[in-house]
Amino acid sequence: MLGRAHLSPTGPFTTQAILTRIIPVGLGLSLLITACGGGGAAAPDSSDAGPKQAKQLVIGIGTDEGTLTPYTQNTGYPGSNLVALAYDKLLELDAKNKPQPLLAERVEASPDNKTFTLPLRSGVKWHDGTPFSAQDVVFSVDYYRKHTVSDSAPQLEVVQNVTASGNSVTFNLKSGDPEFSSRLLADMRILPKHVWEAIDKPESATVEQAIGTGPYKLVSYKKDQGYEFAANADYVMGKPKIDKIRVSIIPQPQTALAGLRTKEIHMWSRAVPAEQATSLEQQPGVKIVDGPGFSSTLLAFNNGRQPFDDPKIRQAIAAAIDTQKLVDTVLQGRGKTGSPGFWHPNAPGADTSLKHSFDASRATKLLDEVGATAGADGIRVLNGKPMNFTLLVQSSSPERIRSAELIRDMLKAVGIGVSVTSMDSDSLDAKVWPEYDVSKGRDYDMSMWGWSAPVQLDATALAGVVDSDTTLGRLNITGTKDAELDRLSDQVRAATTLDDRYKLLGELQKQVAEKAPFVTLYYPDGGYAYRQDVFDGWVYQDGTGILNKASFVDAG
Repeated sequence: MLGRAHLSPTGPFTTQAILTRIIPVGLGLSLLITACGGGGAAAPDSSDAGPKQAKQLVIGIGTDEGTLTPYTQNTGYPGSNLVALAYDKLLELDAKNKPQPLLAERVEASPDNKTFTLPLRSGVKWHDGTPFSAQDVVFSVDYYRKHTVSDSAPQLEVVQNVTASGNSVTFNLKSGDPEFSSRLLADMRILPKHVWEAIDKPESATVEQAIGTGPYKLVSYKKDQGYEFAANADYVMGKPKIDKIRVSIIPQPQTALAGLRTKEIHMWSRAVPAEQATSLEQQPGVKIVDGPGFSSTLLAFNNGRQPFDDPKIRQAIAAAIDTQKLVDTVLQGRGKTGSPGFWHPNAPGADTSLKHSFDASRATKLLDEVGATAGADGIRVLNGKPMNFTLLVQSSSPERIRSAELIRDMLKAVGIGVSVTSMDSDSLDAKVWPEYDVSKGRDYDMSMWGWSAPVQLDATALAGVVDSDTTLGRLNITGTKDAELDRLSDQVRAATTLDDRYKLLGELQKQVAEKAPFVTLYYPDGGYAYRQDVFDGWVYQDGTGILNKASFVDAG
């Protein structure tokens, strides 16, 4: 499960030397397109470049993503990316994760980062022809505040109020937020008031209610089969590059990769497994574009269940895991080992001094200290019970299944028994994150898990992963409860300058490394395959790959 985006902390709103900072309209979506290939993504060779437009494109995804409204997507990736085809935000992140104007023409921010005024772009229409207005923005904020179900509602706690004046909106914050433009304005999908004011249960919204202002209209959905999008000819930012997009649900990666070879699909949303990359690149017409990946793969503990409520048990398990072996074996070197503080070493605000230490002798010592004694079968006994646990893993992810099997063997070497249980994503989610609401508890020992790349680009997101207050720690699927983590989480959110926020984020990372509420195993690199001979206009966005709005919009 990949949680929904909480977006980039970087951006042009950190300079305090001037009274008002403005993003000019000229830095709109066209910049998203010209800034392609960032962070290691290979620039296309002009000698073999393919077409930059196409009549139809077929994209393969792994699981059903619901009815693709802001409340009914199932995952952060690719679900949120598909929702973005239909729905726009006030700002959009470019290839380097910097916010640029979209529904807003510009942003005017006060020096203390407490007031943000956004004149809106004129001539924008919803897919049903209704004009877009400032009242839609105000309504969206109120609606998200009222309906906070799942993790789809943006975190609006910092907003005091939002008001409309003519064709402008103003956000007044309770306290200064140096990441507000990228964290919320470039994250919140705007809802059409005339459609959503009649929806009392947003989690039941249908395809017919999936009406946005985006470059594509969602025209059909067949559960467990796929979606069809048609280009929005009136899109205010320019003509979409593709006339029709068909999204096919293909649970098995091998089937999807075979479809790429036979041209049945033209792009696979998942990163290509390392062992398949070389042979796939040799296929005529197929191209793989590589770039940095900020998505994380974790070993999650149920901190509310014994013995995982004991930090020493969690620390022992962490020490027994050779994360470099996972990267070398499972990813074949195409990734980075996880930081014990969770934060990707290349993400803004990372404490790069934190390194995972594989130390089986330390694991053994810690288990001895808590009184876990050797059993007759080699499995330790703690408080009269054998240390046998179940590790849940998604059946649709060969990478995670293989990782789970290796972890099982590593833990057996220190006397901990692990049974790997594979299940479909929906069943696993129901155990780990029922109804995407951490307040509903959890029912597991350990689970393979992951958060999508944008979580690494919002300094407040780590607080959301560990805060015990379920209204703030909406990503706390481990049930972590720790006073020090809560204190630092509050301080990270309250920081009014980016320097202060990053400093506190570093302290929070250190505490996460010490408490070990989960083990960050690795961050896979992004290697995405597509049919270059069908469409070659993809734009690589750092950390998230090529399935983003800039790949589909010709703003030139």
